[in-house]
Amino acid sequence: MTWRVSTCLLPGMAALILCLSPALHAEFVLEVEANGELEGAVVTATPRDADIPRPPLPQEALMVQANRQFDPFILPVPIGVPVRFPNRDDTAHHVYSFSPIGAFELPLYKGESPRTITFSKPGVVPLGCNIHDWMIGYIYVVDTPFYTQITNNSARFASLPPATYDVSIWHPAIADLPVPSWQVAVSQADDRQTLHLGYPFAEVTQPKPPAERFDEQWDY
Repeated sequence: MTWRVSTCLLPGMAALILCLSPALHAEFVLEVEANGELEGAVVTATPRDADIPRPPLPQEALMVQANRQFDPFILPVPIGVPVRFPNRDDTAHHVYSFSPIGAFELPLYKGESPRTITFSKPGVVPLGCNIHDWMIGYIYVVDTPFYTQITNNSARFASLPPATYDVSIWHPAIADLPVPSWQVAVSQADDRQTLHLGYPFAEVTQPKPPAERFDEQWDY
């Protein structure tokens, strides 16, 4: 099955068009024309039927520090999956978050993070580094095993069992706006639906690191 998303009504205003066909486990392809504003956005599909079979969750997730940036900029993580923060730079980092769903701090370190972090509630976890102010990243904690991200204006679910889903999108560009969500019934052939993200939003991208200082190679 393919869900196709296309058209940009106005700059920053996208229309999502879904085309469905039945399958025991359906492929879900989402194509978005929104001038790149939603690159890396997390797309979730939450089944309304609690008996829908769930795929296994990953054993862990990685939020890497590399080239004095967080990689990836946005990391989706299911509730209960531990997150490691390996530092691939020669400089030390001090990772922290003040998120109400799971504030934490990893004091100055190089190499592997001193511990993993596990979140028990869904929501947004903004990340920073106490040493490098431009380092900004996001963990988006999800409460469904059906999730993916938009890359080059498209996102793909490898498989979805036929069911009714609440489909939602999150990105820092729309973080201060109502989270767009839609109810989608994945059950019948040739079902075609148009879902509108009907408000403008400003582009949000990952800040670039400044030129490396000579003293950073020695400490931070």
